[in-house]
Amino acid sequence: MKRVFVILLAALLLFCGAGAAASSLTTLSVDVFDTSDGNKAVGGASVVLVGATSSTLYTTSSGTAEFTVEYPKTYTVTVSKSGYVTQTKSIEVKEAKQRLPVYLSPESPILITVVSSGKAVSGADVTINGKSAGKTDANGRIHASMTRGAYNTVSVSAPSYVSYSKEIFLEKDASAYTVELSVSRVNPLILVYSEDKEPVSGAAVYLNGNLAAYTDSYGRAQLASYTAGTYTVKVEAANFAAYSSSIAFTEESTSATVTLSRSASTLTVKTLADGKPVSDSVIYFDGDIKGITDANGIYKTSAAPGTKILISASHEGYNAEGVLHTVTEGAENIVVIEMQGSVPVVLIGIGVLAVVILILILALVISGRRRKPVKSPAKSYPPTQKRDSF
Repeated sequence: MKRVFVILLAALLLFCGAGAAASSLTTLSVDVFDTSDGNKAVGGASVVLVGATSSTLYTTSSGTAEFTVEYPKTYTVTVSKSGYVTQTKSIEVKEAKQRLPVYLSPESPILITVVSSGKAVSGADVTINGKSAGKTDANGRIHASMTRGAYNTVSVSAPSYVSYSKEIFLEKDASAYTVELSVSRVNPLILVYSEDKEPVSGAAVYLNGNLAAYTDSYGRAQLASYTAGTYTVKVEAANFAAYSSSIAFTEESTSATVTLSRSASTLTVKTLADGKPVSDSVIYFDGDIKGITDANGIYKTSAAPGTKILISASHEGYNAEGVLHTVTEGAENIVVIEMQGSVPVVLIGIGVLAVVILILILALVISGRRRKPVKSPAKSYPPTQKRDSF
């Protein structure tokens, strides 16, 4: 009986010891390396550990992911990262602080070819899963890293083409993918205004040197259908300087605003007195001082064609009337202002005073002539009365 009890006790102790061993915890470190880069550590790799349960960690910049696991037990470790071939390994954890090295090999890139109606599209921007892969070469090709056996988002954009974006499933044995782009068509709208924000009607609009349209009374020129892209836009209108610039028209941007500057014409102002130049005359445009005439009595400037200007001049000892002039494009704009000699104010005052005095004198003379002398009546006596004699 005692022997049976001892055997049962030993079995119980052995079972408890086994249970204690099964519940022991340790650290499993998974170290990930890049075989193509001198076994350099790979950060940001996904490490999935599957045992009784599943857990996922990402490697640090040093390429390590550490799990707390039970031992002794067997686990399956799967390591993956975009651009690398996924690796799956099995490991039996038998001791504390065990390490598992995993070496990733880069996936062979996928050849992406961008075409439109059978023709290669060069310079197209290619993006894979939100990350730029670069631009296509002269043959419309580019090699890009994509995850095989999974969905990848491919986006392609190029001038004059409709943007492409699609999520595709890439087979594990895939080696190439072709993108077909459609030509983008636009109807450009050109808005033409002057510097003072007034619409310019009748302006000629050219695209790449070809006349495309004329602006209406609202300054708008609606063009026909063109392939989206960059064009040299030229605008010409009477009394305005020609405009030329490269403008890109896309699906998102189909209109352009053009501001025309008035073309400047030379304007010459001459001040003369009795046919002789009057130098140092102050020139006014619409009441504002613009400049002073030179030794030849000339002042030169420029003004926009079609502008109406009241031009006047002043100089000590001279008077002059203003001249209203309309600036003409392509013509000699010469304005002559005749300066008239003026009498000094003091002399004018003296003259006025002399006239007043003369008028007063004349008034007195005339008044004296009209006044007649009054004679005293003779003293009469009665006939019977005689005058006493002395």
